[in-house]
Amino acid sequence: MAIQVKDNFLPQQEFNKIKEIVMGDNFPWYYNDFISNPKDPSSYLYFTHTFYRHPGETSDWFYLFNNFLKLVGCNSIIRIKANLHLSQKRKRTNEHHVDYEFKHKGCLLYLNDNDGATYFEKKAIIPKENRVVFFDPSKKHASSVCTNENRRVNINFNYF
Repeated sequence: MAIQVKDNFLPQQEFNKIKEIVMGDNFPWYYNDFISNPKDPSSYLYFTHTFYRHPGETSDWFYLFNNFLKLVGCNSIIRIKANLHLSQKRKRTNEHHVDYEFKHKGCLLYLNDNDGATYFEKKAIIPKENRVVFFDPSKKHASSVCTNENRRVNINFNYF
């Protein structure tokens, strides 16, 4: 699967609602000791919120993505997870990883503009508000931290 980038993916009102909730000061984020590998240095931390994992395990905000899932042609969800990386003084690319070893579909929805690129082999995608990047999550890719905003926030969708 080739990497595809689509800007202004969601209708603006729908995107604004998702952004307002997920980036709001009452949204629950959960601390993670490492990003890609348990052997990551202690400074490689981030926060996540899982909207969907395994049938029946959903967060109270899962409903936000009903239309999104239709738009991407999702038949079956594997996982939906938000990622929040705090700004760093220096650019850093995290370790390359795969989301799952088996072939499936995936995409990232970026919630804010920042300089923390996502790397796919030789291609780097810069986060832009309401940008979606479609990719094969069973192939190696990597996140990075941003330096020009307080945080880098995206939502990762894995599905069939």
